[in-house]
Amino acid sequence: MKQSHVIKTFSQLMTLDKKRKNTFTGYSPKYNWGRVYGGQVVAQGLAAARMTVSEELSVHSVHAYFIRGGDSSIGINYEVDLLRDGKSFATRRVVAYQQGVAILNFSASFQLKEEGPDINHLLDLQNIPGPEDLESENWSGIMERKVVPPSQLPYGHAVWLKINGNPSPNATNEEGIVFASDDVPFDAAVRLHPSFEGIWDGNGNPPFFGASLDHAVWFHRSSSPYEWHLHLHEGTNHINNRGLATGKIYSREGSHIATVVQEILQRQSR
Repeated sequence: MKQSHVIKTFSQLMTLDKKRKNTFTGYSPKYNWGRVYGGQVVAQGLAAARMTVSEELSVHSVHAYFIRGGDSSIGINYEVDLLRDGKSFATRRVVAYQQGVAILNFSASFQLKEEGPDINHLLDLQNIPGPEDLESENWSGIMERKVVPPSQLPYGHAVWLKINGNPSPNATNEEGIVFASDDVPFDAAVRLHPSFEGIWDGNGNPPFFGASLDHAVWFHRSSSPYEWHLHLHEGTNHINNRGLATGKIYSREGSHIATVVQEILQRQSR
């Protein structure tokens, strides 16, 4: 059944309906490319998992496997499996379904806050253009994005990203960060391919068929996704038509907020 929900804001996106115990349904906006954006499914899956753990716990890592492309015209059901509730850690597994078929297998680990040293290697942003110096290149009204020219980077591929609108009462900072985290890795990985000559060819077609295979994020520090963050990624490996991108997410002050690793299927277009 086609969804009747109209999703235009991040707050609407992160409003999940509870269907029964440990089962939730989320909805999608329409995307230009047709399928559901992977970062959306991970963010909604994380929200579903978070709603089954104690409020004293915060997520510290997520690991997602994209099984099939999602259909943005119908709802997505998230079934949460409570794998473990320990004294300081909790583990959840989430499977996302559409019409009874799995599209995502996802796990998240949550931790109780502990006291200890904070070792933070700051990124020097003085020579990297800030978002106020760049033009917007948006694909959705939910998120603002500004691409940094490669010539002005120490390495890799980078984009400034932030969620638009007012902070959502339905989502944590980490859910906003993980939503944005799926934007940059593909473009970083594809640049490593020896045939890469730009993301689009002269006919407006991508030179590669690409699909995210898996996505992992480690959260180090909480930071509002409604503020600008620099997503700095680098393609680090390509074999068997799989590209690997690793990256870090930084605040405007250069603080290391999260680490991201993604593997992407990259088949050259025929």
